[in-house]
Amino acid sequence: MALPVIDVPTFELKVPGIKEKIKFRPFLVKENKILTLAAASEVIEDMYSACCQVIENCSFGELNSKDLAMYQIQWIFLQLRSKSIGNEQSFILSCGKCSSQINYDMDITEFEIVGDQENSETKIELSDTVGIVLKYPSAEVQMKESELNDIEILLNSISYIYQDEEIIHPEDETVEEMLEFVDNLPVDVVNKAAEFFKNIPALLHKVEYECTECGTKNQIMINGYDHFFG
Repeated sequence: MALPVIDVPTFELKVPGIKEKIKFRPFLVKENKILTLAAASEVIEDMYSACCQVIENCSFGELNSKDLAMYQIQWIFLQLRSKSIGNEQSFILSCGKCSSQINYDMDITEFEIVGDQENSETKIELSDTVGIVLKYPSAEVQMKESELNDIEILLNSISYIYQDEEIIHPEDETVEEMLEFVDNLPVDVVNKAAEFFKNIPALLHKVEYECTECGTKNQIMINGYDHFFG
């Protein structure tokens, strides 16, 4: 006897930084297992990988996590969690003065994206006919940010190079050729790129709470998705 096929509801999301709407489905048991294993590891890289896998699964393969910036992955994950499990998440916070433990319930839909979502690319002219177009670094690059220098981040953030009407994509060139190209850029290009990267959006929520023991008013800023596992 064949087992029944369960219909799963779908919904559309307008992902920040992506023009068209994307169809998603909620978490299933298999995605919940992926997240539970990641939470048990307590390793941020595992949590990131779990988020990427869940997003790709729940978008029916329409989204490639390697093309997404960190804020997009975090935003999508929280929307999926909200649709699949609910908006409320319980935390245990500590008082900054007396270290007392405080229970706190938060609505995850209160998170806001801070930064420039609209201009996710910028053009830097090298001459009248040559220039580069930079994009926000992918989440994969941002995860390794502490291990990378400014040149390596720049190299991984080039959307394309143009010369007159010709468009050159980094993935069509060898790593050696791209390294040589970046090494021969004017120094001020790195400074312009650094200014652009300052505006990378981030998903943030400010939490203000009062200690029930000593009455101290505390404030923390939550950034990311690692608080929402399990």
